[in-house]
Amino acid sequence: MAMQRTRLIFLVVFFLYVKVEKLQSLDYTCNANDLNTGFTLSYSSHTAEDKSSSCSLQKCNSNLNNTKNCYHPSTPCFDYLSFDNQSYCAPAIQCSILQICNQTCTSNTSVCIVNSCCSPSSVCLPLSLTNLCIKGWFMTGNMTYARYGHTESVLNNGKVLISGGYNNNGGGDPSGAELYDPSTGNWSATMYMHNAHSLHTSSKLNNGTILVAGGMLNFIATNTTELYDLSTGTWTRTGNMIYARYGHKASVLNNGKVLVSGGSNGNDTLNTTEIYDPSTGMWTSTGIMNEKRYGHTSSLLNNGKVLVTGGAAGFIVFNSTEIYDPSTGIWLMTNNMNSLRNGHSATLLNNGKVLVAGGSDGYGALITTELYDSSTGTWANTVNMNQPRYGHTASLLTSGKVLVVAGQGVINGEFYDPQTETWTITGTLNNNRYGHTASLLHNGKVLITGGIGGYYLNSAELY
Repeated sequence: MAMQRTRLIFLVVFFLYVKVEKLQSLDYTCNANDLNTGFTLSYSSHTAEDKSSSCSLQKCNSNLNNTKNCYHPSTPCFDYLSFDNQSYCAPAIQCSILQICNQTCTSNTSVCIVNSCCSPSSVCLPLSLTNLCIKGWFMTGNMTYARYGHTESVLNNGKVLISGGYNNNGGGDPSGAELYDPSTGNWSATMYMHNAHSLHTSSKLNNGTILVAGGMLNFIATNTTELYDLSTGTWTRTGNMIYARYGHKASVLNNGKVLVSGGSNGNDTLNTTEIYDPSTGMWTSTGIMNEKRYGHTSSLLNNGKVLVTGGAAGFIVFNSTEIYDPSTGIWLMTNNMNSLRNGHSATLLNNGKVLVAGGSDGYGALITTELYDSSTGTWANTVNMNQPRYGHTASLLTSGKVLVVAGQGVINGEFYDPQTETWTITGTLNNNRYGHTASLLHNGKVLITGGIGGYYLNSAELY
């Protein structure tokens, strides 16, 4: 019996390998609501064909975060995404077996699956999601080009737009862009930008279009900007910035305008700031920052003001911070951070505070973190991370926790829990990387792309 079962599993592995070229594992185990749930793929005739079955896959309420609205309390929601992007609940019982069925799926990267205990009908699942119980980091499709200094934007349809960047082999795709589809794990090309951009910014406007601004063209700072329209997949030139800059930061204000601050023009670090108005497509100068800044952060606070922290000018690293008030167009200094920081991260928490983590003080990567309270304008140290990080990313998750990822010489991630003010190490990435990008997807996963890990990377992975 054991030998027959082994042979059966081998046949399933062979079938899936031929069909899609790669699939990580066929047996999955996870904990959901403290219930152990096992999933396998099998060739046996599926009991879903039994019409007397009284249960079926139920749609989840995707508006709820941690406890999705399944019909029975003992039915935790797994994001079984069908080809039309719907979610389903699956019962947490040992007989939940995902089995291949004969329905034709509309996508060649999907496979038809039935939940054999409870589904009288089948659903098409993207093969990348059949590892739905794998927790931690796993690889997804590679980008067409290795990229560093690129940007990553989640579009209204859930896909991810990657634009620009370069690599150290004289290759890369600085004017190119590509789209990641979370439902398939695949990348596809979209229209080239009109200009090359590296170390630029990308901002999602209120109408869903993406504004790309500045960066480098052939290692020279540029002031060109352009818009990506999801509905047409095209780029349109818009007004040039007043100042050429790269390594700057951008924040979308509550009025829908975009504030750009600092960066470098290739000769000097900048303290100039300017605002883009989507209604006119024009840029106008606004207040001058009190410090020239490169490698700083820019965070939109709940009160509509913008907090800028740290950064460097030449070899001088700052712990100074300042606030921009859109109603006056003026920058005012606020209290200094407790540490000098450049290349750090800043994350607005659900409680309105800003978590600043890591970076460099000019001598090495930092392990320290601190919190800014906008109601008092003060900084307070919080618990240290488990590892020093520089060139990492930070993402606010739907749970309210913050996931920081990698950094120069670091190959793992860790969570910050604002409720307990603790850091917890999470799994090891498949690639060591820094200078990468990170986005929280609509399905709650975090997509990491590119960066440098001994060489420039085209790989992408999901947490």
